[in-house]
Amino acid sequence: MNALTTLIIVIYFTVYTVSGASGWIAKSHSWHHCAKSILHVPRGGDVIGETPIDDDDAPLVIIIDVDNCLYSEQELLSSVGEGVESQIVRNTHLFGLLHFNLTSEDCDELYKKYGSTIEGLRHTLPSHLVEETMRKFYSEVYDPIDFGCLLGIRAGIVKNENDSKSIRSGYDHGHALQKRRALAELLESISNHHPVYLASNSPKAHIMRVLNNMGLRNIKLAGVLSPDAEGDGSPASVYPTKSSPRQYYQHILSQHSPQSKRIILLDDSSYNIRQASTVGIHGIHVNGKDRTLEEGLAEALGHILPNGNTPMSMSQYMFSDVKYLGAKNKVDAHAIDTSVWETLAQELSLRLQQKKNGTLRVADLGAGMLSMLELFMNGGGENERSKASMFNLIRNILGSSGNSDNQLTELEYFAYESNTNLLDGCKEKLWKLGFEEVTSNNWQLSLPNMKVTVHLLPKDFQNEQHPPESLDLIMGCCFADLFEPDQLVLSLGRFAHKSSHPPLVYLPITFAGGTRFSSTHPFAENEESNQLVPSDTTAFQMYARSLITHGHNLDPSRIVNAICNFGGSLIAKGSSDWIIDPKSNQYLWETMLYFFGMSGASEITKNGFDAAGWIRRSRREPRTIIASNVDLLFHLAHSSSAERSDMYSTGENEDSDSSSRVAVEEIQFVSPYNVTSVNKELDRNNLDPDQIEVESLCSLVSSGTELKIFKGIFESASLDVNIKGMADEAMEYPLAYGYSLVGRVVACGANVADAESLIGRNVFTFSPHSSRVVVDRDAVQIVPDGIEAEDAIFMPSVETALSLVHDAHVRLGENVAVYGQGLIGLLVTAILSMHHSTTISSSKQFCSVTAFDALDDRLAMSSKMGATSALQPQTAGIAGPFDVCIEVSGNPRALQSAIDNTSNNGRIIVGSWYGNTDVALKLGIDFHRSHKTIQTSQVSTIPSTMTGLWNKDRRFALTWALVRSLQPSRLISKRTTLTDVQEAYELLDGGEEIAICFKYNK
Repeated sequence: MNALTTLIIVIYFTVYTVSGASGWIAKSHSWHHCAKSILHVPRGGDVIGETPIDDDDAPLVIIIDVDNCLYSEQELLSSVGEGVESQIVRNTHLFGLLHFNLTSEDCDELYKKYGSTIEGLRHTLPSHLVEETMRKFYSEVYDPIDFGCLLGIRAGIVKNENDSKSIRSGYDHGHALQKRRALAELLESISNHHPVYLASNSPKAHIMRVLNNMGLRNIKLAGVLSPDAEGDGSPASVYPTKSSPRQYYQHILSQHSPQSKRIILLDDSSYNIRQASTVGIHGIHVNGKDRTLEEGLAEALGHILPNGNTPMSMSQYMFSDVKYLGAKNKVDAHAIDTSVWETLAQELSLRLQQKKNGTLRVADLGAGMLSMLELFMNGGGENERSKASMFNLIRNILGSSGNSDNQLTELEYFAYESNTNLLDGCKEKLWKLGFEEVTSNNWQLSLPNMKVTVHLLPKDFQNEQHPPESLDLIMGCCFADLFEPDQLVLSLGRFAHKSSHPPLVYLPITFAGGTRFSSTHPFAENEESNQLVPSDTTAFQMYARSLITHGHNLDPSRIVNAICNFGGSLIAKGSSDWIIDPKSNQYLWETMLYFFGMSGASEITKNGFDAAGWIRRSRREPRTIIASNVDLLFHLAHSSSAERSDMYSTGENEDSDSSSRVAVEEIQFVSPYNVTSVNKELDRNNLDPDQIEVESLCSLVSSGTELKIFKGIFESASLDVNIKGMADEAMEYPLAYGYSLVGRVVACGANVADAESLIGRNVFTFSPHSSRVVVDRDAVQIVPDGIEAEDAIFMPSVETALSLVHDAHVRLGENVAVYGQGLIGLLVTAILSMHHSTTISSSKQFCSVTAFDALDDRLAMSSKMGATSALQPQTAGIAGPFDVCIEVSGNPRALQSAIDNTSNNGRIIVGSWYGNTDVALKLGIDFHRSHKTIQTSQVSTIPSTMTGLWNKDRRFALTWALVRSLQPSRLISKRTTLTDVQEAYELLDGGEEIAICFKYNK
């Protein structure tokens, strides 16, 4: 493959967005502008001479038509009511009438027969009139064109932005400008790697005016082909058009031979494409509607497959919104989290008990093909992900509680869907479910002891002027990530405004930003292109980046924060990952590859990687696609301020205020694999003058040291000689242990100088897991403002990771591997990734951060934390060697792999504590001659080589800054209490959780 072929182009005229659900549904509701009927002229056509090359690896030349191709005429007509090509047609009809008494139908007939009206005149007029006629034609037809439509302006109508009579027709200037900027950026990138020509039957002055008004004038083009180019003197060369391909394309053909290069024309005229095929130019038919320019370019560059050339068993792959939703809904039903679903049933049951009218009113804001209605009625999913129908769950909950009189008797369902293409599919679904249409778009179904009414509302919920009142539930499957969080909350608030009891909000299948294959590949060199095929991890990170660029929110915590900031509260949250098998979910798998090619490939290319190579590898080795989603359930607003009083209390609870003795629950390790919680009393009157009393909020389990204690794999020694209060305590059973606790100061001893400002503040302390602790004032750190308690408990872990990075002393350009993606390994990966972004130079790789772990969920988190590759350990030999390896797995085999896959003269940093376990390593002749360095790392002290610049205070300050930046609470996979402490450690030991947080005073 020649290096010229490796730049892959996707230009966003219709911005496709991939969310965790509809995922892949466009925010602008343009997702139905997909491949439906695409003309593919057989490559070569009726070529005169040798057959043109048909090698995907051959150098590429791109020719782009201008009118209705470089821009979308349909988009202009629908947005501002006027287009460029429509003016050309109107002026052409007028020219024919004035000069030759031709009707509009006559002009159109010439266009159909000869590819353009003026080309038809060339063939029908006497030869001595041709040149003058064509000169007049190009002047009279093109000079009067108003290009304001390309700017979103319709002349004579739009006066000013405050004029209530201004007609915008929904045209979004900001969105259009964003697309134009993306187009300019991508064309500039394309022209650095491929010859790019513009070609039009319009005169060159017209082409330049189009470029000016689209903001594309400074794009580096290899050339511009137009009829007013200089000819060779023959009749066909006088204002040649695409109907005469030998004359029209002579400049390109003289520079680029079809026998050695792939020359591809993207044009909206099938006639022009057929003509071009006679001189060896391949063609892709695009028209902005059935086939967009970005789809055509993606196909030309190998990002997506052409129709009729797909590995699927079906005859061809074509994107269909109905087929896509049908395939997606099946995966949704299985993915939706069962625990959140059942919590929703409990909350709705409670509302029925309170209302006592037996009616639930539900608004589905992204109804699609009514998949959530079907799930409500019939349930769904399989095996452990099976979900009972909401009707049955509510009936069982109310029946078991003795509230049979308050059973659900009526459901009123408001289904909003802005894509009118889906209306027929919705009606078919309602027929299959047994509904009857009683009035237009209003359907009813009578069940035993229950009535269901569905209102089909084919509109965008954001444009609803009169939202339904007294809603009990607002839900949107697969769509919350398509909105800016605050704007989403404001839109939801409009639906809750007239409800006496603010509704629940249920957002299943909210995309969490992570996409991966079930098994991942590392970087690979493409020797033919001299470029790197990206690792799967890096490719999907760039795919996510492209989504963010086009307005997606890939961080569900922002949605949680926004709803809470507006007075709501999170009730339940659960994982709802898509699992898309290439065989059993064939159509959806193909659609996902289509989305990757249309969105992520351009970002991959812009970063210097071989995007086409990655797409080919993904197809060559089809693997299960896993997209990370979450289900969120909220109270949209709290019913009273009293419900939140405990969240804002700065002192103790009422019991502790009135008593000098309080009950304390504390962890106790009893023996190997045996841990429990014990209760004791704390005498608050025995507070020493320099001590403070801290009421615990949360604490973090150490997945390293604490697991060693849990399993009994440790030597008898001091707990930690450098942590105050631990130096005098031996590491032996029974043992209270832990060192990552955050709580609120509730009392201070007499000698605590800052007692007044300290009361009510959150502090961090290296204390065992306990509901309340008493510690010396100088043994705590005040949690900096703006850092949440659940982030603050990660401070020791972040400091440990920082210490490892410092000890590794990674130089700019070095490639690093992190073995083990438990809590510490993930934080090491995150810190390295923050300051060690990947740099590509030709075929060489610099500054990569490769994470290894045997557990898929940890590898998925590695990608989110910034790893450039997240791989299974057995691929280390392919991915390496590395300049630096950091081993934090606690597994001797990982340490051996780190040694084996470090370059000669490289460094191995060992952060694992192996306890009293013997570790056998192979250190043969290769190691002996390698000059590799093995260095241990431990956080308790600053290494002597760093003490001239660093001390503990400086490192703590940097650690807190990293905590603020990293927001490590996103690593918490389970929140529990000390009551379930045995289960918590067993789950952590089994690798089923990444980080476990104990909560107190719930």
